[in-house]
Amino acid sequence: MAGRLGRDPVSAISEAEATGEAAAIFADIRATMEIPLITSIWRSLYDIEGGLTAAWRAVKPLYQTGQPAAALARVMAQADLPVPQPLVPGQLACVGIGPDDLSAIRAIVAAYNRSNGMNMVALTALVVPPAGARPEDPVPPAPVWPELRPLLAQSEIEPDTWGLLNHIKHLASQGTPRDNAVLATLWRHLAHWPGLLALIQTGFAPLRQDGTIMRAFGQVHELAQTEGARLAQLCPNEAAMPDDARKMIATYVGSPVAVAHMVTLGHALARWLETEANN
Repeated sequence: MAGRLGRDPVSAISEAEATGEAAAIFADIRATMEIPLITSIWRSLYDIEGGLTAAWRAVKPLYQTGQPAAALARVMAQADLPVPQPLVPGQLACVGIGPDDLSAIRAIVAAYNRSNGMNMVALTALVVPPAGARPEDPVPPAPVWPELRPLLAQSEIEPDTWGLLNHIKHLASQGTPRDNAVLATLWRHLAHWPGLLALIQTGFAPLRQDGTIMRAFGQVHELAQTEGARLAQLCPNEAAMPDDARKMIATYVGSPVAVAHMVTLGHALARWLETEANN
């Protein structure tokens, strides 16, 4: 079942390309997590022989408890998100985003926030020792998802828009942009709206420059480590898993600039877009 594709989110196998066991696992992930799409960690684990199967087998029982959703809610309730200055009335309309577009954008952002956020805390539980109070918290209901706009391949995105994406991916770092910065899939999914990408770049850039974003990454990561340790108490004994898959998961959850950075920016973006409705 292992693929030949790389582990970069842009080149990882797409949901449409998955067949056989991989397609069945992707469908099971969507149903169990109550999400409308598969984010990059699962698509990247496909590239490791036995990685996708073993990782999902290990963490599925935890998702079935509903506690990852509750843990994510606790993280977000405590996080100081780096939200840009409020959008002014008409600012989105000026870049071609009408009410229907805004609804579509919010749905995409919410889908990634739920998926990335629950993966952040649940997969942490696979690689940290159990600690803290055993989680038995009320489980928030899953959203009802509309049909989402498709995720575009690089070949389907205009060069100018791709250039914007290559600027936005550096929001995850401070100082000189890193040559090895990875383009998160959420940003690529928003390539239908280049005007929004331009607003994201200009809105978040000051928070990158003054360190606000990096401090938020650190806080969310620390909260996720705590919640993951609590969730680890619900996991069975350490599951058999290829070493490369376990290392990939450990890297995915192991630093503030890994998945925690997109959970932070995604939730900050969702909150920022709410300011348009409040004006």
